[in-house]
Amino acid sequence: MDPKPHFETLARYNRWANRRLYDAAAQLSDAQFREDRGAFFRSMRGTLNHILVADRVWLERIEGTGPKPSALDETLFDDFAGLRAAREAEDERILRVLASTPAERFASVLSYRSMAGTPHALPFAQVLTHVFNHQTHHRGQAHGLLSQFGLEAPSIDFVYFLLELK
Repeated sequence: MDPKPHFETLARYNRWANRRLYDAAAQLSDAQFREDRGAFFRSMRGTLNHILVADRVWLERIEGTGPKPSALDETLFDDFAGLRAAREAEDERILRVLASTPAERFASVLSYRSMAGTPHALPFAQVLTHVFNHQTHHRGQAHGLLSQFGLEAPSIDFVYFLLELK
């Protein structure tokens, strides 16, 4: 199986799920967006910023260029509108990176340094799997936060994305 189309589908799903989540989160007041609800990254603001931080960390490792956050809990964007625009741009960046990735790279190893400077090497395809799995994990937390605020959390399961493609 050629892994590139699979990862490109995951990138399109990722963008779809993020748009649905952000559409729902747009209903939050600014106070709710910032409110510490006991989530791992405290608030909706913290959770959504963390997802963006992690994507930027991994894409910088993959591309060797781009923004390089300094901490996993860094607040890249304090306001929802700025964060949403940055999320859209990052999702498009992920799609561009995958489109320009040569097929042979999916079988390669990615060598990188952790944020603490420790060297690591992992199979490139497994790194990409982590990037998408990480987003799914934290989108689930954001989904729970929406429910805590009494909002209808959108269906963001992969299967619903696939069914929409039909």
